[in-house]
Amino acid sequence: MKNEEKTREDLIEELAEACRQASEFEKLKAEFKRVENVMRQAVIMAGEEKARTEAIIAAIGDGISVQDTNFRVLLQNQNHKDMVGDHIGEFCYKAFQGRDAVCEGCHLAESFIDGKVHVKEQTRTTDRGIIYYEIKSSPLTDATGKIIAGIEAVRDITQRKQIEMALYAAETKFRTLIEQSFVGIYIIQDNLLVYVNPRFSEIFGYAPGELVSKPAIDLVTEESREIVAENIRKRLSGEVKTVHYTFKGRRKDGAILDLEAQGTVAELNNCRVIIGTVIDITERRRLEREALKVEKLESLGMLAAGIAHEYNNVLTAITGNIQLAKMYAKPGSEIADILSEAEKGSQKAEKLTRQLIVFSKGGTLFKKIITAEELFEGLTALQDDSPIRCELSLQKDLWPVEVDEEQIRQALTNIIENARESMSSGGLITVEAENIEAAPAAIPSIREGRYLKLSVSDQGSGIAEPCIERIFEPFFTTKHKGVGLGLTTAFSIIQGHDGYITVESQAGTGTIFHIYIPAARAATQQNDRNRRIPVGRRNILVMDDDELVRHVVERMLNQCGCNAAFSNNGEEMLSKYAEALEVGHPFDVVIIDLIIASGMGGKHAIKKLLELDPHARAIVSSGYSEDLIMANYRDYGFKAALPKPYRIPRLSQVLHEVLTGAEA
Repeated sequence: MKNEEKTREDLIEELAEACRQASEFEKLKAEFKRVENVMRQAVIMAGEEKARTEAIIAAIGDGISVQDTNFRVLLQNQNHKDMVGDHIGEFCYKAFQGRDAVCEGCHLAESFIDGKVHVKEQTRTTDRGIIYYEIKSSPLTDATGKIIAGIEAVRDITQRKQIEMALYAAETKFRTLIEQSFVGIYIIQDNLLVYVNPRFSEIFGYAPGELVSKPAIDLVTEESREIVAENIRKRLSGEVKTVHYTFKGRRKDGAILDLEAQGTVAELNNCRVIIGTVIDITERRRLEREALKVEKLESLGMLAAGIAHEYNNVLTAITGNIQLAKMYAKPGSEIADILSEAEKGSQKAEKLTRQLIVFSKGGTLFKKIITAEELFEGLTALQDDSPIRCELSLQKDLWPVEVDEEQIRQALTNIIENARESMSSGGLITVEAENIEAAPAAIPSIREGRYLKLSVSDQGSGIAEPCIERIFEPFFTTKHKGVGLGLTTAFSIIQGHDGYITVESQAGTGTIFHIYIPAARAATQQNDRNRRIPVGRRNILVMDDDELVRHVVERMLNQCGCNAAFSNNGEEMLSKYAEALEVGHPFDVVIIDLIIASGMGGKHAIKKLLELDPHARAIVSSGYSEDLIMANYRDYGFKAALPKPYRIPRLSQVLHEVLTGAEA
């Protein structure tokens, strides 16, 4: 019985244990279900997180790839695949670069080493052209900070690169335009130059960089500072936006410049600045002054052209009669002395006439080839008691020049006379001549070629700077005596010979004139201008409507041994010539005046004469300087030209040349 109860207790206890275990099992079962639910939820969440991550990676515009530390591709988003293809599971260096080992300088390898982010650019050639990529690599770490992989973000920056290159090209083009501009460009901030281009520095004679931070007003002469400062103030105050004006600047070497400025106000780095341009118009102003001189000369030439013809007719009569009278006067007598003084006066009148003739559009040039020695003959002679000495220094083998000898000698005489008048207390005038192989570059607009350079220097009072620009102007003079035509005449003569004249001077230091005359090829033998040449007993017909001229020319021809006949106009000349031709005693030479007040003039008369006798020998004569027939007489049928006034030696020389067929 007792054993049975124990057994029952045991059974009860076992049953209780079994119930307890069953309860524990239920608890474990419930826990298992809970854990199962948690794990299921975790899987769902992990799946959702993965989907979300993949969605985020896919949504990123860049190409994204993940690689393990062995450089095996673990993940690529679609953009990355579109860029380089699907290479998951492959080694990146093999897949992307076709290499068998990690690329040298691999940015991802650098991230694995230093744990930092690295960025670099790469290009790839495709059928669309060159594609530019920006690749950014960064390490991926676990919870302990250990690097377990790397991530690369690849961005297509082709469009950005193209914009950058376009901007760079535009900037280069703009900078080239500014740096290579023929116009000076500047920026002024707080009255200081903060930028100037090379041309600006060149205009003012400074090296690049020297002008930066220099006050702009320092480049302006005192006389122009007020106008420059006022134009700067107007722009900065907003009174005007742009300005355009001229002023005088000063180079680093002190030379004065004529400048034209144009500028506006702008914003730069939140500061108001002035941006503008400067043009060197010094040469343009010089040319304008030269043009003004020419205009003045032309105006004066109109007056000269109007009086030259009649004046030279009168001078022909005066000088011819004086020369004839001297032939009958006893040498050394009082009457001979009086006639000599009268001849000097007439020569001065001729000199003044020649100067006026130059203004008549330069007059007619009677050019011939002469040597420098012939050009200077007698020009440097001074009175024995003069306190002024004149020395002539000529280089050997000087080139000849083709010039109007009389005009060039007149120009040199005027310059030497100007030098003499500047040395009231005496001194030395030096006249030099040399060959110049090439045109001096310092003279603007000079033609290329060989030149004979003539220099006249003195030890006089010099010329003040304000006067230098005006010394060649008509009627400008600083002397108490004189009319201011000497240097003007010289300038016009030299210019008329395609030459150039320059001057160097400062007050108190003397003056040097440099004359450049184009060289000729060779010299020819010339007659002595004062030597009378016998022409024999010849019959000469003179056509001139001035009675005084006819009378004196008749006597001059008689002195040459010729018989003279006269006519007032072309009709009368042709009639007399035809009569002489008909009777078998033709005239040997006809001297024809161009300008006839009443009747046929010289131009029409020579045409009719040659129709009458194609072998007629005619000489054109005129005191009118502008007529081109005097310079181009052969084109009209004349054999020679004889400008008025003339003397017996010149008359005999021209007649001899025409009668013998020599060069006139």
